[in-house]
Amino acid sequence: MSKKIVGWVILGIIVFGAVGLASYRIFQDKVVTTENENKKVLNERLANLYEDQSTGYFKADITASDFDDLTKDVKNQKSNSGTIKDIKQAEVDFEIQTDMNHLFEADVLNGLDLSAHPVLKKTNENQINQLKEQLSKSSNKGTEWGEDISMILRIATTQSADYTKAESEVTNLVAKDDVSLAEYLAGVKTIAILPDGDYKESLLAKLNPVKNNLANQNDSFASKIQQSDSEMANAEKEYQERQAQALAARNKELIELKKTLAEKQKTYESYQRLKESLDDSKKEKESSSAEDSSTSSSSSSSSSSSSSSSSSSSSSSSSSSSAEDDD
Repeated sequence: MSKKIVGWVILGIIVFGAVGLASYRIFQDKVVTTENENKKVLNERLANLYEDQSTGYFKADITASDFDDLTKDVKNQKSNSGTIKDIKQAEVDFEIQTDMNHLFEADVLNGLDLSAHPVLKKTNENQINQLKEQLSKSSNKGTEWGEDISMILRIATTQSADYTKAESEVTNLVAKDDVSLAEYLAGVKTIAILPDGDYKESLLAKLNPVKNNLANQNDSFASKIQQSDSEMANAEKEYQERQAQALAARNKELIELKKTLAEKQKTYESYQRLKESLDDSKKEKESSSAEDSSTSSSSSSSSSSSSSSSSSSSSSSSSSSSAEDDD
């Protein structure tokens, strides 16, 4: 094989390698660009599930299916591990909030709305403790959302303990054949501090036979029982006011946060409109420049063509004159 051929072979290998490397780099750039675009879209979709992502409050109208759809889309996005982690944590946090709300007769925390009168459905210490443990492992436990969840779970613990004590009192009273007025009044006092709800009503219903039996014994008992009912209503009112006072301060803060977020949204929309307007102006300018360039190019081409035609005509005339002179 001649040196010339060897040289051409080596040159071909170098060229082929350079082209391959360039193609690989272009491919890698495209992959990175696509991954970054996907990450941006996923982060935006995750942010849309929150009222305010920095404070941790979810939107009021979302459901678990919103997280299912998002998780499905990121299942194969290995390079976006940070985003996937954030989505999984958000899903766990939303589940904590949902399970916590299910402990009560009505949702306590929904979006940025906090109920001032949470009423536990029943005693459920195990689930309350499980939710506390899950919250302690959340990376968002220190956010305002996490602090509110923790506060609500403390209320659930207190109510659950009160429910257990009242249930025990009622069970003992109902089981006894002969209940004194003092024992009945002590039992009623335990029920009085419970929040007004289905559980409290069920305990009072269990105690009704004891109450009626005592009332039928003499008029003095009936009068004292009526007085105890009035005291129970007052005790219930005081209990609810104390609890509402603690939650009212937090509600006020959440209302202020709503206002702040609304202002931020207005500012964002204003900037967005301005950006769109600038983008449209830029596109129109680029389009206009392209048209001017095209027109200029066409004029130049026409001018050149005319010049060629004139030149050609001159040459022709010149040739004809020469021919006539020769004749």
